[in-house]
Amino acid sequence: MKDSTQQELVVSRGLEGMLSGPAGQTVEATFDTGQGTRTLTLERRPPRGKLAGMGNMPSIPFWVEHRTLPGPVAYLTFNAWMEAETVAKAFQVALAEAGPEAKGFILDLRGNPGGIGGMAMGAAGWFTAQSGLKLGTMSLRGANLNFVVFPRPNPFTKPLAILVDGGSASTSEIFAGGMQDLGRARIFGGRTAGAALPSVFARLPNGDGFQYAIATYASQGGQVLEARGVIPDEPVTPTRAELLAGRDPVLERALAWIQRPSR
Repeated sequence: MKDSTQQELVVSRGLEGMLSGPAGQTVEATFDTGQGTRTLTLERRPPRGKLAGMGNMPSIPFWVEHRTLPGPVAYLTFNAWMEAETVAKAFQVALAEAGPEAKGFILDLRGNPGGIGGMAMGAAGWFTAQSGLKLGTMSLRGANLNFVVFPRPNPFTKPLAILVDGGSASTSEIFAGGMQDLGRARIFGGRTAGAALPSVFARLPNGDGFQYAIATYASQGGQVLEARGVIPDEPVTPTRAELLAGRDPVLERALAWIQRPSR
């Protein structure tokens, strides 16, 4: 498991499950401080966002956040590729608030496990004016489905930075890998989960859900993302000291790239 691209994704989901529970209840967690251990009692709180789901997928709390960073630079993040209209509106508002003087756009897909694959095509349309491009190809038995990019009117053509980590999977990988191959975005952070096989959910007689792959997927550059992931152009691994200081070195590196005069 330690050599798997999905290690970070599996560990984070496991920890989330152990800490989750009814709001108001408490749970004890023991932390390694580097100089010993420390046990804290944590109070469970309601999850952020609103419940969203699709088909037989379990509903999950969904949220989206956008703001304008110094530069100005537009910043957008959301925790799953769901609620297509909400996400599309967030792209529009993030760009509008940054204004025409915006130097770049940062899309933060860290921890985003994916969702509706087709949303990647719509998102890509915000960032290119060129028709006929595709993010990649999904290959089913006897058929191929191209993830074609549909440019929007007046797209944003300035620098685009995409932030990823081991928790970025599925649609997040399709989008990041495709935009990287097209030369339209620079990727920052850690290698993604390598969990990009298109799949569906079936409901079993006992009520359980069963997820299974129905196709393979390769990015525009021919890379099969499953078990490989998207490899960042600029790998950044936050240190313990940086996190304790409240810093976000991945975001800092992306901002520095956008604002670099000689870029």
